[in-house]
Amino acid sequence: MALSKSTEAGNKEFVVHVKGEYDYRFICELRDEMFEQIKSCFFLLMNQNLPVYGVPGKLKTHCTSKNDAKAGIEKLPPDSYRLRGEDLYEPQTEQTPQKSFSTTPDDDD
Repeated sequence: MALSKSTEAGNKEFVVHVKGEYDYRFICELRDEMFEQIKSCFFLLMNQNLPVYGVPGKLKTHCTSKNDAKAGIEKLPPDSYRLRGEDLYEPQTEQTPQKSFSTTPDDDD
């Protein structure tokens, strides 16, 4: 559903927010590279950018626990923490196929 990352210098912690389930907290030295791969896969599957949030404080306060999930509570950072610069892809829209014109007459004419 979204990713959140700490904006504290040197902090490589991040959260994977899962819709309808509890969230997963990780620490990864290659966090930026991992984010690029996750965002790319999400876009290929969903045709939309995966929201990414930058959290200046503790990530735990914006992380859905098992108990929260059981109670139907989903915790996401506020929209003001959304990092719009992380939206790298342009969603594809289905375009109506243009009518092709033939230089030869149809047999039905």
